Amino acid sequence: MVEMSVLLEKMLIFLVLMVIGWALAKRGVLDRNSTRAVSSLTIDVFMCATIIGSALGMNRELGLGELGWLMLIVFITQILGYVAAAVVARITPGEPERTPVFELLMSMGNNMFVALPIVQSLYGATAAFYVALSCLPFNLLLYTYGVYRLKSDRSGGLRLKSILSVPLCATLVSLLILLLHIPVPGAVRSLISAMSGATMPLSMLVIGASLGSVSLLDAFKNGRLYLASAVRLLLIPLLTWALLRLFVSDPELLMTMVVIAACPSAVLVTVLSVQYGRDSVFSAEGTLQNTALSLLTIPLLVWLLG
Repeated sequence: MVEMSVLLEKMLIFLVLMVIGWALAKRGVLDRNSTRAVSSLTIDVFMCATIIGSALGMNRELGLGELGWLMLIVFITQILGYVAAAVVARITPGEPERTPVFELLMSMGNNMFVALPIVQSLYGATAAFYVALSCLPFNLLLYTYGVYRLKSDRSGGLRLKSILSVPLCATLVSLLILLLHIPVPGAVRSLISAMSGATMPLSMLVIGASLGSVSLLDAFKNGRLYLASAVRLLLIPLLTWALLRLFVSDPELLMTMVVIAACPSAVLVTVLSVQYGRDSVFSAEGTLQNTALSLLTIPLLVWLLG
């Protein structure tokens, strides 16, 4: 069981880094273009190093059977969030134009920017590898059902280029390293380890900077956003824990899935809302609100369920 003091210390560090990113955006040091550049650098370089490093740090061999089992678990975790969000979005009253954004705020968690650095800090490389595996269902669901919900004309379909993101490719490389027992020189391991150290601080800075254009006061005025936050941060992780504990005996794997399910909304919801002409201000305010609240709810859930 993770010590609560350790978890709170980690979350405090995350909060400080996010506030720094938010302050830099407010002062114009990090504008939209520079934030996008830092985000791309973090995702395509440092986060990929963390993913591959998680495979190199695995303390046991991974067979095809165990890999299949892990993929089933991460798919269940992701799909459960989408199902819960779809049900809530359809049974609660609200503006029809905002409903798709409202639904994705609940279903799409910030796995890589939030879950990856948290579980790596708390549980180590093996848990980080579990999060890396979630790239596949995350991208698949986002760029199929997620885009379908946001597109006004509901036309179009699967975009293979979007699904094959750089982190997903890094995940596939890490799988090959594990399954084929590919030797990696010590110098390369040291380089990957050094680059991995930048993932957490840069991730938090990017999240803070991405939300710098949103008013904190406005984000906490909209009552419907509180419902989205409650579903995203409490209902979905509790459902995930209740379901997975029936057949997942590994506590580290179980709690890693709970942390994934408890992540705040992905900033990509706002990016895609802009792209497809949805209410991006509503999306950004919801992301800001539940990102702030997650600094309380994630430690609470780990403490109660861990």
